[in-house]
Amino acid sequence: MAVVMDEETVHAFADDTEVTEGRTLLADGAVIEAESEQRGVSGLVRDGSGAACGVWVQVVGRELTAECDGPCALASGRLCRHAVALALHAVERRLPWHTPPTTRRTPDEALHALTAVEKATVLDRLLDARPELRTEADKMAVRLLAPRERTELNALQEGTAADVEQALRALDTDSLTTGYRPGFGYTDVYEAASRLIEPVIEQHEADVRRRLALGVPDAAEAVALGVLDGLDACEGDYHGDEVLCYAGENLAEIYGYKIRELMRTAGRAME
Repeated sequence: MAVVMDEETVHAFADDTEVTEGRTLLADGAVIEAESEQRGVSGLVRDGSGAACGVWVQVVGRELTAECDGPCALASGRLCRHAVALALHAVERRLPWHTPPTTRRTPDEALHALTAVEKATVLDRLLDARPELRTEADKMAVRLLAPRERTELNALQEGTAADVEQALRALDTDSLTTGYRPGFGYTDVYEAASRLIEPVIEQHEADVRRRLALGVPDAAEAVALGVLDGLDACEGDYHGDEVLCYAGENLAEIYGYKIRELMRTAGRAME
């Protein structure tokens, strides 16, 4: 919304001397250029010497502020004679002092900016407010967790394998905790490595369990195969600072045992 300034406002932010000299400049036609800007006006005002000064007057909060590149000493929070002349010129011609334009955002811009946790919160609140959407939301969840096309299942398997391999290779030997701990006994480097590797595999085991519980064994099998593929990809190819150096051999056999048992129990035995 545009704001139209008046003379009293200009006078309130300038000393009497500056007001008098500013009025003189205005009467002498010293304001040679003026235009509206965001929250104010800018322009050129000739000084007594005839040189043109660049002047900016703006509304900041509930005050007028000014900048002037002329020879005057601009006191903090006060308008110089050039600023007074420009401001009064704007008042006479009723130039609008515009507020900043409102930034328009696209309808789904806020959704794109949400984190995964925030999106989950929005979904929960939406379903609480619109319970009739629960059936459709559940169908979408099933489609997400239970891809049926072979290409989708292959992508799930390959993605899981890549995640497992990346997570295992990211385990650094600096994280190994070895030695004697009262009440726990002695932990050697191989046991310490196992304690770091197992949580990585367990999160994918949980994924297999939930898909089996939902009755989508094909998707569960794709995840299980991906875990075994990821373990195989790490076999025998380590850098010296990787925990995998102390994980032993036959990783898929050692750390994939529980997942194999899950699938065997579900009637999907895997070699």
